Amino acid sequence: RKQSRCPTCGVPSLICRDCFLADKNGVKKLGRQVRCKLCVEENVESKHALREKERQEMTAYAKKQTGSGVPNPENITRLYIKNMCRNNMDEKTLCETLPGITHIVWKEDFKTGFFLGGAWVEMATPEDASKAVAMTGTEVLGRPIKIDFQPPGGKDVWPPPSSAIH
Repeated sequence: RKQSRCPTCGVPSLICRDCFLADKNGVKKLGRQVRCKLCVEENVESKHALREKERQEMTAYAKKQTGSGVPNPENITRLYIKNMCRNNMDEKTLCETLPGITHIVWKEDFKTGFFLGGAWVEMATPEDASKAVAMTGTEVLGRPIKIDFQPPGGKDVWPPPSSAIH
């Protein structure tokens, strides 16, 4: 028995001596099929899938620890939302998905005015903002949205008066 590292997570995996020698001598190339037992059980086949699974577990853990969302020590209420459906996303859908929105500024192309799939939103409270960020990865209109805290810069007026929800 010899060791080879799992190509997904890097954990040493035991393989038989014949396969190890064949790989070493170039007779048979051991590829992605030599994975550790945990990667096989969890059906993780790539490093990207492993990182995504870890990110989801960390988000779930943070949500469980805070009870309502991710930590928001600076009490930020402005969020940036991206990866939204360009064709069907509207104010009503966004407000139903993320309760507590008071203002929305849609990210649009400067020349054409077309929606680019992102928006800045103002939440009613820091707790609402924390709950919204915890919803990162939730599918809305077939796309997993990504939500991040976005503290307002010092030079802009936030929220713009024209962005209030009606």
